[in-house]
Amino acid sequence: DSLLIFDILDSKQATTKTTATSKKTTPKATKPTKSPSQATLSKAYKQSKLITIDAGHGGKDGGANADGRIEKNITLQIALKLKKELNKRGYKVYLTRSNDKFISLRNRTKMANDKMSDLFISIHANSVPKAKRDSAYGIETYFLSPARSERSKNAAAMENKSDVDEMDYFSKQTFLNFLNREKIISSNKLAIDIQSGMLTSLRKHYKKDIKDGGVREAPFWVLVGALMPAVLIEVGYITHPTEGKNIATSSYQDKLVIGIANGIESYFAKNH
Repeated sequence: DSLLIFDILDSKQATTKTTATSKKTTPKATKPTKSPSQATLSKAYKQSKLITIDAGHGGKDGGANADGRIEKNITLQIALKLKKELNKRGYKVYLTRSNDKFISLRNRTKMANDKMSDLFISIHANSVPKAKRDSAYGIETYFLSPARSERSKNAAAMENKSDVDEMDYFSKQTFLNFLNREKIISSNKLAIDIQSGMLTSLRKHYKKDIKDGGVREAPFWVLVGALMPAVLIEVGYITHPTEGKNIATSSYQDKLVIGIANGIESYFAKNH
């Protein structure tokens, strides 16, 4: 099930070095070390960046639902929290929607383009039929590319079906024109950093419940037309007994948002 056009680098475990710098035998308190993103991104740099956050679905399009949990509500909750977190860190943020309204797929990236955004992040929640509810779970991050696996095709079909008329707006050639190598690489890198950030943050608090669904490629129509690095995050499976409950809780969403924000900062730190 290897899906990426470009090989994803294996995550590297951070190593720590110890140095004997003190003549005293008693242990010395050390200050917390800054992450690469915190150390290298200036306030002015962050203020120059605009991130568009897209809460998936909305209005007449509820998205997936299970046991009273509705995707459009969960994605909006996470988007609002992520805006607050990124604003706190000094970034400018634009929301495609800040309430329960329907927005066509192509207009979501048009909004990001019109605002000359630096990144486009679309938030979604996954789902499966009842027969697979107990076994299907995990966090996944996607970037735009023709799908080459059933899993990617199924995920894309689930998110695309709510606005199927919009797909007719794009000819096959138009779709392919947007798939330039440079943007694919940038979006792939962003997806890797965000996926890593989410997993690291959540595993500190929900060790046994967090599954790495991987970074994947798929033809999500909401990403078509974005002129900046763009990814779609499936924050988990709304249909899973445990994960579905988790993604609907404020405390879990808070940890998830920290991870997404850390991933964004990691991407900027490596590519500015």
